Amino acid sequence: MVYSTWFLLCFLSTAFCYNESDHNIHGTNAYGWEFVRDLFRENFVQQQELGAAVAVYHHGRPVVDLKGGWFDEAKTKLYDDNSLQLVFSTTKGLVAVAVALCVQRGLLDYSALVTKYWPEYGQNGNENTTVADILSHRAGLPYTSSPIDQFRNWTAMIHTLEQEQPLWHPGIAHGYHAVTYGWLAGELVRRVDSKKRSFGQFIKDEIATPLQIEFYIGLPSNIQYHVSPVVPHPDVKNTLNETMKDFFQIWNDPHIHQADNTSNHWDIQCLVNRTPLCITYRSSRRRVRTSIVK
Repeated sequence: MVYSTWFLLCFLSTAFCYNESDHNIHGTNAYGWEFVRDLFRENFVQQQELGAAVAVYHHGRPVVDLKGGWFDEAKTKLYDDNSLQLVFSTTKGLVAVAVALCVQRGLLDYSALVTKYWPEYGQNGNENTTVADILSHRAGLPYTSSPIDQFRNWTAMIHTLEQEQPLWHPGIAHGYHAVTYGWLAGELVRRVDSKKRSFGQFIKDEIATPLQIEFYIGLPSNIQYHVSPVVPHPDVKNTLNETMKDFFQIWNDPHIHQADNTSNHWDIQCLVNRTPLCITYRSSRRRVRTSIVK
């Protein structure tokens, strides 16, 4: 009995120390890819990461599938395969893929004027904007005058963008369209979609389902509990003013997560990247679980 108790205590102590020192890092890596695990661990040790996941495919073969840390700031549960996470401007890549798919099918032409597909866009100096201008951040509309309460209303946002005057003549300069890219490019897709789907539904039907990927623009409410909250880095947490704190509350608002739109509303580059996307990579099943948060 004494021996059994001693063995159990040693086992629990070892397990606890491993989890604490290794930041709950679990998963697999192929031989020769140990350096990725080391770098992943450093992200927790040196950068004070709360929770994260990473997966790598090499020549079509899964070689890294790691998770670590905690789902929430209170550390009530582990960050695991089911955790969804906002990754902001990664969304723009998927938006561009959707446009490219329409170009491949002959529905859009990069060199064509936007007004060929979206006539209402041709006003207030936007008449000569091309599809390529929008995709390359040269449209002159990097942000919008819309109030925040319109950001969850796709139709209202499109109407506002139609009325906006560009900050420069479209095509002659470049400026990162952090706030407007998703609506501008996404509306082009909607205009040529014969099924008249929402942009989120288009992504699901034409990209996510065929590739066996879980990807959401407009998160289903029944999986909201999988979304890991966005929290400020410990180094800046105590220096945030009330306005900055409000941004984190907005980013964690389920109504924002579930809205069917595709570009970020706020620009706080010093704290986080932009254009929300929730993502968890399940390499063993070749699946990506994602969700846009705008």
